[in-house]
Amino acid sequence: MAIASLTNIEKHFGKQVLFEKLDLTIGEEERVGFIGANGSGKSTLFKLLTGKIQPDVGTVIVGRGTKVGYLVQNPEFDLENTVLDEAELGFAQLHKLSHDMRVLEHRMAEATGGELEKVLERYQNVQHEFDIAGGYAWQHKMEATLLGVGLGRETWEQKVSVLSGGQRSRLALSKLLLSEPDLLLLDEPTNHLDLAAIEWLEKYLADFSGAVVIISHDRFLLDRLATRIVWLNRAQIDSYSGNYSAYVEQRELNELSQQRAYELQQKDVAKQQEFIRRFKAGQRSKEAKGREKRLERRMESGEMVRPVTVQQKINLSINSNQRAGDRVLQVRELSKAFGENVLWQEISAEISRGERIGIIGHNGSGKTTMLKVLMGLEPAGAGVVKWGANLKLGYYDQRQDMLNPKHTMMDALHYGRQIKDKEARDVLGLMLFGNDDVEKRIELLSGGEKARVRIAQLLVDKPNVLVLDEPTNHLDITSREALESALSGFDGTILCVSHDRYFLDQVVERLWVLTPPTMTDFDGNYSEWVEKLKELEKRAKEEAAAGSAKGKRR
Repeated sequence: MAIASLTNIEKHFGKQVLFEKLDLTIGEEERVGFIGANGSGKSTLFKLLTGKIQPDVGTVIVGRGTKVGYLVQNPEFDLENTVLDEAELGFAQLHKLSHDMRVLEHRMAEATGGELEKVLERYQNVQHEFDIAGGYAWQHKMEATLLGVGLGRETWEQKVSVLSGGQRSRLALSKLLLSEPDLLLLDEPTNHLDLAAIEWLEKYLADFSGAVVIISHDRFLLDRLATRIVWLNRAQIDSYSGNYSAYVEQRELNELSQQRAYELQQKDVAKQQEFIRRFKAGQRSKEAKGREKRLERRMESGEMVRPVTVQQKINLSINSNQRAGDRVLQVRELSKAFGENVLWQEISAEISRGERIGIIGHNGSGKTTMLKVLMGLEPAGAGVVKWGANLKLGYYDQRQDMLNPKHTMMDALHYGRQIKDKEARDVLGLMLFGNDDVEKRIELLSGGEKARVRIAQLLVDKPNVLVLDEPTNHLDITSREALESALSGFDGTILCVSHDRYFLDQVVERLWVLTPPTMTDFDGNYSEWVEKLKELEKRAKEEAAAGSAKGKRR
C-alpha cells in the first residue's frame, strides 16, 4: 500500500527543468535509496514530499494521518537548550515533565525546611505524571539513541551552542528518530557519523516499522538497507528493485538492451526515410506519403526508444614521476594527548612502498590528528616519525584548508606549480569543469567542487605517497567510483582516513584501527576486519558459556 506518491510532477528553477512528468510511489515499510549526480534534484523531491515547496505541475499525495520526518543537512536548534532538552522535544508532554523534574531537583538541592517539603511534594506529583506517561521507558530509548549516534553522556548537559557541526547533525538525527514518524526522509544521514554510529543506524533503520527514503552516497549502506534504488537522471527517474549492487547490475543489462533496441530502431527509421526520399515523387508516392505520416506519428507519440544517456564521467589517472624507496615511513613509540585525553600511547608501525593503509576509529580517536602528526603539521607528545628517501607527498585535507578561498580554480592549480594554462584547463576538464567554470573563485564552490579542485592539484603534483583525510566526503557516487579506480591503478603508497566502507573495501589492504590509547594493525580490508570482530565475539561467547557450564557442574 502506498504511503506517499508524486504524479506527473514538473518543477523548474528559471530555465532549468528539474523534473518533467515525474511519477514516484513509496510503499509502506519500503527502504528506498535516492541516488543521482549532485544537483539532480534529490533534496527537492524531499521538499515536495514535506510540502516545503510545491510542484509547478502535478500532485503530491501523502497518506492521511501520515507523520513525515525529514532530516535536513543544516538543522536549526534553540542554541540555549541542552542536548537533552533538544532530544526530548520529540515528545512534547514528556519533555515538559522531564524538564520540570530537573528544575525541581536543582531546587531540592538548595531548599530547606518547609520549602523543601513543598518542593519534594511537587516533585513526587510530577514524577507520578511522568511514570504514567511511560517516561522512563521513553527516557531509556532516548539515551540509547543519543549514545547510538555518538553523543556521549558528557555532552547531554551541554548547550547546543557549544556543539560542533558534526555533533549538531547527530543531535538532529537522534531527534528525528525519537519522534517515530511513519515516513523517514534522510538526507545524507551518515555525514559526521563514525563507523560504529553508521552500523548502529543501519540496524535501527532495518528494524524501523515505517517507510524510509534515503539520499546517500554511502554504497555500503545502500547495499545493506535498500529494497529499491531510485536513480534521478535528466529530469526523470528510473526505479530498480533491490539494493545498490543489484541496481548496478540491472542498469547495465537494461542499458545494453535499450541501446540494441535503439540501434535497430534507427536502422528502421533510416530505411523508411530512404524509401520516402526515393519514391515520394514517383509512381509509389502514395505509399511513400503513407509511410511518412506513420513515421511522423510514431515520432510524435513518445513511443520511440531513447538512446542510452551517457553520464559524463571523470576519468582519472594519478601517476608519479619518481620511485620511492622501499621503506616509506617508520613510526616509533608515538604518543599524543590533549590534557588528560590520551589518543595513542607508544605506537610503533612501518609502511613499505606500495602499501595501501586505511585508518579507522570512532569520532575523537585521533584519526585526523594522526595524519597531521605524521605530516609534521602538529607536534607529537613523544616518539619518532621518520619518512623514507625520494618521497613526494600529496596531502588531501578534508577541510580543504589548503585552498585559498580568494583564488580561482586556475589560480589554485598555478599556485606553487610550473604549469601552462592549457595543461591546467585540461586537468580541470578531467574533473568535469568547463571553460566557463575555471575562473570561479574557490569560496563560491560547493564542497564537492572544492574536493575535485584539490584532486586536480594532486594530478598535477604527481606524488608517490598519498596521505588522504576523508577523500570521498562531498563526492557523488560517480566521482567516488572514479577516485577508487584511479587509486586502484596508483603505483605509489596510500595512507588514508575514511568512514566510507565501500571505499575502504575497494582501495585498502591494511587497517590501522585506533582504540585510544592503543592501535591495532590489521592485515585486510574493512569487511575482513568486521568478520574478524564477529569471530572474536563468537569465541568469547562460547568461552563464557563453557565457563558457566563448568561452574554449574562443580
